[in-house]
Order: sequence, then C-alpha cells, then structure tokens
Amino acid sequence: MKKLTILFLSGFFLAGGVQAQDKIAEPASKPVFQVDFANPTADKPQSKLWYKNGCWWAILPRSGGPSLWQRTGNGWKEHPEVNKALSGVPGRADVWADREGVTAVGVTSDSLVVFRLAAHNPDGVWNARVLAILKPPAGKNGGKENIETATIARDGKGEWWVAADGTQTIYTWHSADGRLWSKAILLKDEVNKDDISVITALHGAVMVTWSNQDEEAVQFRLHIDGHAETDWGPQGIVAAGHKTADDHLHTALTPDGTVWLVSKNSVDSNGYPQLALRVRHLSGGWSNFPYAPRTAAAEPSRPVIMAAPDGSLLAGHTIYDKTDRNRDRIEFGRIDTTAAGILVNKRVVILPAPELHAKVNDCTVSKAPFPVNGPWIVLASDGEGRVYEVDLHQ
Repeated sequence: MKKLTILFLSGFFLAGGVQAQDKIAEPASKPVFQVDFANPTADKPQSKLWYKNGCWWAILPRSGGPSLWQRTGNGWKEHPEVNKALSGVPGRADVWADREGVTAVGVTSDSLVVFRLAAHNPDGVWNARVLAILKPPAGKNGGKENIETATIARDGKGEWWVAADGTQTIYTWHSADGRLWSKAILLKDEVNKDDISVITALHGAVMVTWSNQDEEAVQFRLHIDGHAETDWGPQGIVAAGHKTADDHLHTALTPDGTVWLVSKNSVDSNGYPQLALRVRHLSGGWSNFPYAPRTAAAEPSRPVIMAAPDGSLLAGHTIYDKTDRNRDRIEFGRIDTTAAGILVNKRVVILPAPELHAKVNDCTVSKAPFPVNGPWIVLASDGEGRVYEVDLHQ
C-alpha cells in the first residue's frame, strides 16, 4: 500500500515541536458564549463554521430557530435579526458559504429546510429567508422517514445538492438555483436505521458517502457535474468487513482533489483502533488507515478532519473519559500516514474547567481550508448549550 506523507509546518502542530517527553499543560477551557439549546455544535457530518471578511462566523441552533454568531475582536456576538427572521426554522444546520452569503440546510425528524443568509455589510444587518422545504417520500408501510442529519454542497456548475438519511434510506435532492428543488432521489435502500450520510463537492463531481452497518461497509455514489440530476454512478465501496462501519463521517477536500474521510468503526474493543482515515486518490481508489485505539479509560469518537492552507491535514475527535465523564475532551493532531498511529503531535485542545462539570463533545469546523492569514477556529459544546473554541494556529 502506498503511503501518503503529509508535512505540516506551522501552528500548534509544528513538525517535531511536540515530543513524547514534553510536559504539556492541559487546558481549562471556558465557554465563549452560550445558547439555549443542548449540544449546539452536534450533528456529526455537519459544518457550522466559515471564515469571511476577516471574521469567523457560525450558525448554531437556539430553541426558536437558527442563530448567527460573529467572532469579533471583542468576542463572539450574535446577529439577533437572523433568529427573529427564521423563527420556527430548524437550527440544526449544515452550511455552505459562498461569495454572496451562506446557504444552509436545517434538519427536523421528517423534513429539511433550506435557508439563505446574505448581507451587503457583514457587520451590519443580515437578511435571512427560507428557500425551500424538502421532504422524503413516505417510508415502508406509509410511515414517515426519520431523518437524523443532512449536509449541503454546491457543485462546479454552481448547482445545489442536499443529502440526508431516512429511516433505512439515503436520499439526495438537487436544485439549479437553490429555490426550486427536485423530489427526493433514492441513492440507497435498506441501510441500518442508525446509519448516516455526507455529501462532498469534488473537482467535477459530488459524492455522497454513507455508513452501512448491516453490510459492514462504507459506501458511496458519484454524480458528475452537468449530468441529469438522477444520473448517479453505481455504488462503490470505500471499505468493507471487520465492523468497519458506524454512523460517524466527516470529509475534507485538499486542493489536489484528494478526498479525506474520517469515520468511526464498530469494533468497540479495547486495544483496537476505533477510528479510520479513508483517502480517495485521484485515480478513484481508496486507502484506509485505522487510528486512535480505544482503551479501558478513553473512547475516541466523533472525528472531524480539516485542511490547512498548504493542503496538509489536521484531525480531531472527542475522547470520552470512562473514569470521569466531566473530563471528556477534544484532541487534535496532524495526519501523517507514514507514522504509526497516523495522528501525530496529538494534543488536548479543549477540556472544560473542572468547576463547570461539563461533558464537551461534537467538534465543528469549516468546509473550506483554514485561512492563510487568520485564526484557525474549531468549536465544540456541552449539554448546557455552552460553546468552547480553540485556535489551532496559536
């Protein structure tokens, strides 16, 4: 198997900058803001952050709908006009940022809401409006499909795609303009009710990847830009067997067109890797690299992956602490597939201060690579709606 060497030359993860014998102080993270919604950064494949006009932005749920947050020199501030305009719209959303604004898909149990945010002056008032409501067809025996999560992407032709899981199905929807959408297009039937999907915009195509625990496989289908909306390629296999699938997926695309997918497996045994890095090469073939062993005290979960400006990769995940759940934490490292363990220069980057008694979880990052000139922000949250951040570039 060909090894992929990834060099990373700045930030927290300087090559050679953190040695095994170095003593690194654990963080005592304090929340940077709070919303009235538990675990607001949750929904495993979703990206809720983007960088624009020299600022980081986030769409996170409140009890009444989506809320827009801006990271300023004086901390995070909310733009309350967005929550007011989108009252009743689901705030559990995946976002796609472009030059003109942000398009997002919000998730309820049986439908999706596509909405749009835009502003002439980003520091001023934002306009927010609903574009469409998407529904899957009735499930088996006429029952409602139970949607867990959804993601959105824009292809190279400027056309929009949303992917979501039903109870035992994987669907996609298409729109040329973001306002008029197709009916649900079935990509896969008879997956496990616990499975999910993620859509990724490639060079010249979009790809929907999903877990299939019943078949012990991670699978995908491709749509070539410009083809008919229902013209999807045949099912492909990322990996199969050995309990390789679980409902945790997150992707990143590097400038050379390589897809980097991190996921959790169902091995669930101490001493064995709990996560897997899956790399789609330009040839279309895949390589799989297990990492992050589970131990009696620590269970890795909910992985994410993020590209740096030079095309190198950072990966993070939650560690569930089996000895003290108030010590659950977020850990990041850099990807080096030539190294044992794949994830090197690992470091705990978010660990809530002990007095908070908080169980932190659910990293969320941007779809686009970190900015060249700007902080590299990752958010996570807890069950009280408190939101924590780390700047990986410090």
